[in-house]
Amino acid sequence: MGQTIVAGILTGSIYGLIALGLVMVYRGSRVLNFAQVELGTFGVYVTWWLHEEKGAPWLVAAVVGITAVCLISAAFERLVVRRMIDSPRLTVAVATIGLTLFLIALEVKLWGSSPQGLDAPIKGLGPKVFDQYVSPTNMIALAFAAIAGIGMNSFLRRTDFGLAVLASAQDATAVRMMGVRLSRVSQFTWVAAGFLGAVAVLLFEPSIGAFGPGIFGTGANSLFVPALAAALLGGLTDLNKAFLGGLAVGVIQAVVNRVFVSVDTVPGASWAAMFLVIVIALVVRPGGLATQEVS
Repeated sequence: MGQTIVAGILTGSIYGLIALGLVMVYRGSRVLNFAQVELGTFGVYVTWWLHEEKGAPWLVAAVVGITAVCLISAAFERLVVRRMIDSPRLTVAVATIGLTLFLIALEVKLWGSSPQGLDAPIKGLGPKVFDQYVSPTNMIALAFAAIAGIGMNSFLRRTDFGLAVLASAQDATAVRMMGVRLSRVSQFTWVAAGFLGAVAVLLFEPSIGAFGPGIFGTGANSLFVPALAAALLGGLTDLNKAFLGGLAVGVIQAVVNRVFVSVDTVPGASWAAMFLVIVIALVVRPGGLATQEVS
């Protein structure tokens, strides 16, 4: 069981990192960004192309890939989200689904539909904890997610601009009175979310070994649904709780896989568990299981 929990925590750190991006956008605009993971997949493709095809160092390729995702996020916010400022939030959320489909089509057009593989940033098995190897990439993901959650939460609560981000979706007038332009707040949240999604998928890919268009966003290895469950556990409002929710979802998924999949081979058991977590979060405690919504 110890090995299962460790594996769940490692995977959960990735869920938590993506959940941070979902919470950032939701806190800034009250929109669920369904393109969060596919943006990260596009960053992996750019990194793979530069590293594997062009011979660039992994770190250089990763920086370019993450930058490309940030630029796409900024462009989407400027050309789509900002023009839909008075539209229903559901309409903007649907637009992010359109962005997902566009990115999948672009990936197929540029690089084909065949699975590709990207080397881990640091090779090696790493230390063994409860018979579970913790690779250097796993350790980076866990540390980065924890630091990002704590750091960004502190930034939002302790700086004027951060407070403007928290207030923007509820009281636009108050934000303007603070001397902060809503357009800056909106662009910051979308770019930050793109950055977090790109880093998360880059750190997750080595554990799968292969990737393709849509595989992490909508495919069998989807990261979006577990990350959404993690964000909902924190009420879609608190970055620290979103990260902890990611760890919880990762452990739940690992335990369910061990009990039902490896023993009784129950199809869809892991997805059923994620669905149950989301239903509980939405019905039993809409403000989040870990906390009430923070205004």
